[in-house]
Amino acid sequence: LDGIPVSQKNSSKLEWKDWNDPHVQESWEKWVMGETGFPLVDATMKELQATGYCSNRVRQNAASFLTKDLGIDWRGGAEWFQFLLEDHCVGANWGNWLYFSGVGPDPKQRHFKTVSQALKYDSDGTFVKKWLPELREQSSEEFSEAYLRPWDYEQVGWK
Repeated sequence: LDGIPVSQKNSSKLEWKDWNDPHVQESWEKWVMGETGFPLVDATMKELQATGYCSNRVRQNAASFLTKDLGIDWRGGAEWFQFLLEDHCVGANWGNWLYFSGVGPDPKQRHFKTVSQALKYDSDGTFVKKWLPELREQSSEEFSEAYLRPWDYEQVGWK
């Protein structure tokens, strides 16, 4: 972490999962490929891979999901975004990852609730349906189910 303004006080409170654990590797690969089962996160990662861009709102959701929900070290996410982003700015990218991982100088722990974020910022699914073609043909009820209960997405025929 040399050269990165990481708060030793905040970072010492966090325990990241072991990269050598096969479950961590599988979670990482699903996140990278946009196959987590959480539509907003998956659409974000698909957009990033296809275009090299994504909005700040969905970047924040992807970062929060990786670090808070999956418990994977934020530096992996920062490096992946640095590799893919066409508009990459070292300060903005790494600063955002510090901010959302909770190891920066700001002591707050931010954890975006991905489902509620999706409902608030993409309630009709315009963004998600653009990047996840398998959801385009879903009825409103089925689509809502995929958003509200993504862990049960197989019940509505998604993937």
